[in-house]
Amino acid sequence: MDTLNTQHALSKEKLWNKEAAISRLGGNEGLLNRIVEMFLAQIEQKQNALQASAEAEDAEGVRFNSHAMKGVSGDVGADAIREKAAEIEVKAKQGDLSNVVSDMAVLDELIQQTVDVMRA
Repeated sequence: MDTLNTQHALSKEKLWNKEAAISRLGGNEGLLNRIVEMFLAQIEQKQNALQASAEAEDAEGVRFNSHAMKGVSGDVGADAIREKAAEIEVKAKQGDLSNVVSDMAVLDELIQQTVDVMRA
């Protein structure tokens, strides 16, 4: 999952696993809808914070911000974002920011695709 071309092949369910998210919330779709609205309101801010940390080559900032993004993405069933954020977090914990630019490009694409699916 390192190239943007691979990302385009992801299914809507992989981008947003709505059924699993509803299941984790005890079948409460109304609650999920509120969580999705919060996610949509926050994701750009979290994306910008992660980008700023990456540009500053701040491994701890990248770790912290990717961890936060992983959490909110997991809450809402945005599995592809959660997985990529987790991958970035692990690398940052190891102090490895060598691929952070390409990782961020993939993450940005995943965020855009996921937001599009959620808003559809």
